[in-house]
Amino acid sequence: MADSSKTAKTPSPHTHMTKKCPECFTYLPLTSKVCHSCGKSVGPVTRLGLAEKPPNLKGYVMAAIAILAFFIFVWWGFFTE
Repeated sequence: MADSSKTAKTPSPHTHMTKKCPECFTYLPLTSKVCHSCGKSVGPVTRLGLAEKPPNLKGYVMAAIAILAFFIFVWWGFFTE
């Protein structure tokens, strides 16, 4: 027999009412996806009350292309006749 008091949802000690933008530290509602102050994208709230920074996929792709271009340049410059 299951005890109903154990299955009741108790509030977590890390429950937050708002989250902070990681760029400008403005308080935002938990449901916001963009900071109304600085315009940066924000993710879900962390344990400390800050909003997570979403990954910058465009930056990662550009860095991968630059690294690939560098390796092709080195191969072409030093290992071809």
